[in-house]
Amino acid sequence: MTGQFPRRFQWAGIGMLMAGWLFWSGCDEDRYERDPPPGQGSLIVENVTGDRILVYVDGAEEDGVSSGKHRYYDRAPGVYRVVLDGDDTSRSWAGDVDVLEGRRTVLEVRSYSGDYNQFEVEIYLD
Repeated sequence: MTGQFPRRFQWAGIGMLMAGWLFWSGCDEDRYERDPPPGQGSLIVENVTGDRILVYVDGAEEDGVSSGKHRYYDRAPGVYRVVLDGDDTSRSWAGDVDVLEGRRTVLEVRSYSGDYNQFEVEIYLD
């Protein structure tokens, strides 16, 4: 028994490896499976906060995004002014966002720990 793990630990290790493999093989790389409609791009607001977010695009209120969810906003290619407002908090964010034809522009929204009044928003193309 010297230098070896007991058999129950060996099986536990194999089980953990298999569970990890199943988890990673079952995960799709593409988080956003919906493609933009022809001739348009999609703006996606990914809410990683504990708050519901109210969304405004070029001054018009859109459907909000619940905590832990994301929502698609299809638009013609161009630059849009986006405002995000916390439903139950005073957090907010505003900025210009590019929407490209056939692409998904993601706004990943997090609570900003440095200032209770601001969202932290990472913008990237998916």
